[in-house]
Amino acid sequence: MQALAILFSLAAAACLYLAAPNQVLWVDANNDGQAPMPPRLLFWLGVVLAAVGMWVMSVPEGWPVAIAATLVTLACCLSAWPFIGTWIHHKRYDDVPGEGSAS
Repeated sequence: MQALAILFSLAAAACLYLAAPNQVLWVDANNDGQAPMPPRLLFWLGVVLAAVGMWVMSVPEGWPVAIAATLVTLACCLSAWPFIGTWIHHKRYDDVPGEGSAS
């Protein structure tokens, strides 16, 4: 149950990151950050996924642990998604010959 709750929180953090206007994980043809769905929908989907993850964690552990675990997981995952997005964005430029890297 705890692993499922963490996966819900990870997905919630991904939705919240993709709802941001400056994300670079999902880009359009001009390499501008473009959310795959409307940002408002992604925001609410992230909130719902976080609530579901909190509820799943509360079943075996109780509500105080579930709230703390969800807050910690969301904070850590919201810190990780920008690094993942930036890494993928730089990999896109490394795949284009003559652009991006010196090699």
